[in-house]
Amino acid sequence: MDNKRIASILNDISVYKDLNGENPFKVKAFSQAARTLEKLDISAEELVNKDKLTDIKGIGKQIESVVREIVKTGESSLLKELKKSFPDTIEELFKIPGMGPKKVRAVWEKLGVASLGELEYACIENRLVSLDGFGQKSQDKILKAIEFVRQNSEMHLFPEVELIAGEVTDELKNSGMFKRIDIAGSLRRGKTVFKDIDILLVPDEKYFKDSALSETVREKVKSLADSQDSIGIIGVGETKISIRRYGLQIDFRLVKDLSYPSALQHFTGSREHNALLRRRAKGLGFKMNEYGVFSGDKRLSLKTEAEVYESLNLKWIPPEIREGFGEIEASENNALPALVEINDIRGMVHAHSTYSDGSSGIKELAEACVDLGYSYLCLSDHSRSAFYAGGLSEMDILRQIEEIRGINLEFSPFKIFCGIESDILPNGDLDYSNEILGKLDFVIGSIHSRLNMGEKDATERLLRAINNPNLTILGHISGRLLLSREGYPYNEEEILTAIKDNEVVLEHNCNPHRLDPDWEVLKRAKERGILISLDTDAHSIEGFSDIQYGVKMAKKAWLGRTDILNCKDTEAIDEFFRGRKKRKGIKDI
Repeated sequence: MDNKRIASILNDISVYKDLNGENPFKVKAFSQAARTLEKLDISAEELVNKDKLTDIKGIGKQIESVVREIVKTGESSLLKELKKSFPDTIEELFKIPGMGPKKVRAVWEKLGVASLGELEYACIENRLVSLDGFGQKSQDKILKAIEFVRQNSEMHLFPEVELIAGEVTDELKNSGMFKRIDIAGSLRRGKTVFKDIDILLVPDEKYFKDSALSETVREKVKSLADSQDSIGIIGVGETKISIRRYGLQIDFRLVKDLSYPSALQHFTGSREHNALLRRRAKGLGFKMNEYGVFSGDKRLSLKTEAEVYESLNLKWIPPEIREGFGEIEASENNALPALVEINDIRGMVHAHSTYSDGSSGIKELAEACVDLGYSYLCLSDHSRSAFYAGGLSEMDILRQIEEIRGINLEFSPFKIFCGIESDILPNGDLDYSNEILGKLDFVIGSIHSRLNMGEKDATERLLRAINNPNLTILGHISGRLLLSREGYPYNEEEILTAIKDNEVVLEHNCNPHRLDPDWEVLKRAKERGILISLDTDAHSIEGFSDIQYGVKMAKKAWLGRTDILNCKDTEAIDEFFRGRKKRKGIKDI
C-alpha cells in the first residue's frame, strides 16, 4: 500500500477524532503523521516490515500500530469505530470549503444535519444564521459552495435543471438557426430528480442540403457544452448530439419539421407509454416511431402532437401523465381528468415568518401574496419543539394571533389564516395543549426529529398524530430530502385509511428538495377521496414560486381542482376549517 493511501486513512482518523470531540493533541498527532508519511521518500510499508516506523519523528507506538494494521489489512479498525457515531453521509459536508470538523460537528449536534442536502435545506431555512461560528455571510458562502458541488453530481434537482434548460434554449433561440425548440423527456413529464434532459430541435430548412444537416448547426449545439473535449461532448450523431452542461447531460434530438409532432410525442412519453401506443398503432394497421405515423410506406400528414393521438383514435394526453398507468384507456373512453393548473391555486398554505425561521414578516408575506394574485395565506410557523428553527412558545402564538387579526382588518378581503406547523413528537403527540391548538384555524403536523425509525414505529407515530382531532394537515409524510435523505418507511395502507377516516388533509410539500409524498402516493390518495394541499413550506417570499413544482406533481397524480385544498376560495377554505373543527368537537375561538 502506498504512502498516500495510508496518509489518507490517518487524516480521516484525525478528522473523526475531531468530530468526536477528542483531545486536540491526539487529533493533531494523526494529522501531522499523515503529512509526514505523505512526504516520505521511503515506503511506510517497508519501514513497518523492518520495525523502523517509530524512528520517524512524530510516529509513536499508537500511530505505528494503526499503520501496521493498515499495511496488513488495507483498513483501520480505529477509523471504523470512530465512524460509528455518525451517518455515512456526513462525509459529504467536508466537500464544502470552510466546513471543517468543528463546523460539521456544530451542524450535526445542533441541527441534526448530516448530509449535503440537509445542509442546503438548513441554509434555505436560515438555520445557520444564528448558529455559533456561522452567520449570514458564511451561510451564503455555503449555499454557493453547495451549488458548485451539485454541478458535479450525477443527479440534479428540478430548479437547477430548469435553469440550465432555460439558458440553453435561450441561446439556441438567439442563434436564429432553429424553427422549433422544445423541452421533452422527463423534464416535460415532470420527474422529481434528473440524470439528463431531452431537447427537441427543428433546424431551419436552409440548414439542410440534400437532406443532410449542415455542420454549422452541429457546431452551434456542441458550443453549449462545458468544454469541447470528451468531458463536455458525449456523442455526435446524425440526429442526436449529447453534451454536458454544468455536469448535466443534455440530449439534443434534431429532426425535420414534418417529423416534429411525432418526435415531440415520442421523446416526451415514458418507455411504457410509448410501447402501449406502438401496440395500439399496430392493432390499427399503422406503424409509429419518432419520425411519424405510417400507413404502409405512407407517412400520415400530422401537424400537431394532438393529431398524433387523434390518428390513433385518442384524445390528446397531457405530458405529465404519459407514464403507462391507465392514461391510454382513459383517453380512449373520454375519461381523462381536467388537471389542475397553476392559475387554479387560490392561496398559499404552509409558510414561515420571522416569528420562527422565515426571512419575512407576516405583513410582507401578505403583501407578496396579494401581489401574486392570491386570496389568502395559511401561516404556519414552527412549534416550540423545533428550537433550532425558533419554534413559537404559547405566548408567541397568542401574540401572533393578535397581529394577524390586525393585518386582516387592514388587508380585507385578503385573509391570513393562523396555524402552526406542529412537530409530531416521538410518541405521536402534537406540540401544544388542546386549548392552544383550538385557538388556531388549522394545524399542520410534521415529523422533524428521530427520523431513523423502522416501519412499525413510524406508522404508529403517524397514526397517533392523525387520530388527534386537532390535526388538519399531515405534513411531508415521509420526511425525505431528495438526493440526500431517504424517507422513513411507513405502512401506506394504514396511514391513508386513517387520513381518510379522520378527514385529515394530506400535504404535498412543493419544496423541490422534498416533493413529498411522491406523485404515485398522491394518485392513490386521490383514488381514496383524500383532499390534498399543495404546500410551498416557504421560508421566504421567493419560496412561494415552488408552487409550480407542486402543481406539476399534482398533474402527474391526475389531480383536478376539486382534489386540492388551496384551490378553494377564501370563503370555502374558511368554511372547511371551521366545519372540520366543529365536526371534531373543537370549540372555534
